[in-house]
Amino acid sequence: MTTTLRSTLAALLLIGSVTSELIWHEVDESRIGHVGFATAQVCGWALLLTAVVQPLARRHRGPRLGSRLVVVGCGLQILFGLGYGASAAVTGEPFGGIFVVFLLAFLALTVGGIGWGLSLRRAGFVVAGTGLVVTAVAGLLAMALAMDPWHDVFLLTSYAAWVLVGRGLEVAAPAATAAEVSASSR
Repeated sequence: MTTTLRSTLAALLLIGSVTSELIWHEVDESRIGHVGFATAQVCGWALLLTAVVQPLARRHRGPRLGSRLVVVGCGLQILFGLGYGASAAVTGEPFGGIFVVFLLAFLALTVGGIGWGLSLRRAGFVVAGTGLVVTAVAGLLAMALAMDPWHDVFLLTSYAAWVLVGRGLEVAAPAATAAEVSASSR
């Protein structure tokens, strides 16, 4: 599966899980709705994790701080989904404290996405870099502006921008080499 396809499927899962809760309030409040939301979150973030890890491994270089934080953020989002879904499956309601993991994940994605995104842009990976910066900034705004409709608008924008990240990581700019990307990430 290509990086573009993985990131697109992930964006659709993440957007779909949030949108379904916005449209169908009954789903948002039900045990099955919570578990469905959590399942989509875990699957979506797992796809994104593979979408960002594979290009790093393919270039035969260890990830730098920005890319490491993006990987950590994706991992924390998976942990959030697992905790949210497990607690909702057992009690009917998600454990409220699990949202701390959600916020920490977005913090890691914000710092990592801006850092790695700017490095990628400097190295000629403009689409991937721009996608990461948009994902990071929109995610931060979604957390900072927790009121509706802004939280949802920025959250959905953050999820949609992952398509750019996947496409940009898959199609490298002709002038950029792996050495340049590695050098710009330091």
